[in-house]
Amino acid sequence: MTWYSQAPAGMCASPSLPFGTVVTVTNTATGASTSCTVDDREESGYPRVLDMSPSGFAQLADPSRGVVEATISW
Repeated sequence: MTWYSQAPAGMCASPSLPFGTVVTVTNTATGASTSCTVDDREESGYPRVLDMSPSGFAQLADPSRGVVEATISW
């Protein structure tokens, strides 16, 4: 999971999930979790399968990390 600065709070980008899908994201190292709604596409592909808003990512890890291993469910 990564983050991108243009994402509105509470939103995320996925290469394949339908727009409007609510995704629960859990940091596998800490167990911290949050939800976001797919509103954009991202092209980075595996292993980066979800780009979150900076505020959403910050609920899971320090944004300076840039990339975090996470599980996602919807």
